Amino acid sequence: MTAPTLLVSQSGRLTHGLSAVASAQTDGPVVTLTTDCPEDNQYYLSPATIETIERRYPDDDTAPATVVVDGQMHPGQHVDLRSRLEPVTVRDVRAAVWEWLGEANPVAATCLELQHARIARRGAAAAQREAADRGPSGTSGSVAAYDEQIQQLRDTLAAQQTAASQRIQTGYSDVDGRIVLLGRVTAPTTPLWAALTETTATATAGRPAQPTTATTTVGPHTLAVTDTPGIPGTHGIPDWLGRALPGLTAAIEQATCVLCVGEGRESLRAAVAEEFDVRCRALPSDTESTARETLKATLDTSELAIKLPYSDPAHTLVSELYEEATVHTVEYDDAIYLHVAVSQAANRDLRRRVSAVDGDIQAYDG
Repeated sequence: MTAPTLLVSQSGRLTHGLSAVASAQTDGPVVTLTTDCPEDNQYYLSPATIETIERRYPDDDTAPATVVVDGQMHPGQHVDLRSRLEPVTVRDVRAAVWEWLGEANPVAATCLELQHARIARRGAAAAQREAADRGPSGTSGSVAAYDEQIQQLRDTLAAQQTAASQRIQTGYSDVDGRIVLLGRVTAPTTPLWAALTETTATATAGRPAQPTTATTTVGPHTLAVTDTPGIPGTHGIPDWLGRALPGLTAAIEQATCVLCVGEGRESLRAAVAEEFDVRCRALPSDTESTARETLKATLDTSELAIKLPYSDPAHTLVSELYEEATVHTVEYDDAIYLHVAVSQAANRDLRRRVSAVDGDIQAYDG
């Protein structure tokens, strides 16, 4: 039988989504231990919590393969708790999520590698102190090597974060708007994204591992729609998650609208609206039709009345409008009369094209 993964929370409840992320990474059972205890300076887990774990798993044959601590441990706590619980693997909530995302997200993988290097350095420094075995420089060779590795990883991480942000910022520059789908770890953002963009995608807890974009049309608007990794917890985007997902921050910052999806969408919408200067909407249901209706009501659209002469260039423009705009009516009388809806982004260009064929364009007054 596969050894279990034990999730341990000392806040009285487990972080929302952590169980789903842990379950996606193992074929074995995932069990939870929840206590209400303060953080311990040495082990992070309180003595009472550790004693509960040791009573529940009295020997190596029954011990969990991994203990995931629902909190952010500093390197010294990692080293001491790992020593106390040997041979169990110890992770904190950040490592659990970074590891899951890191399978297809190099930034998250580097975040995890950097954390491992810091923990290893702390362990090496502790061993050095115990052995009182210092080199001529005052530091052991292993500690100096970890210092060098940590600096290299920091440089790598900074370069990866910049590249990931730039990919989002410079991509899909020819669309009328950018829509971001955002939800908690188990929210159905991926099925909704696939339906909106007519793309095949598999829904997996916490995934995609990094923002993924495709285009769709809503009325006269051509939109870039971005699916995003699930957000653990019940508040906004944790800083440690943002470091692993710089493309997520970039996508939200330049979004025309953020649609919050699934359970916990209202709290997520409020948190994002407070942190970012962006329009946010919480979808009342997770259907494609609801998303499209919400976007139609949110996006800026120009209703225009157009009069065109009978000419080959004007007929060509009419044909193009059927492809690029929403044509409500067209009448052929002493001239060609159209009532169309276009995105505000396309308004100026359309006015130029109508003028170029000797037509007239005005705001539609009903």
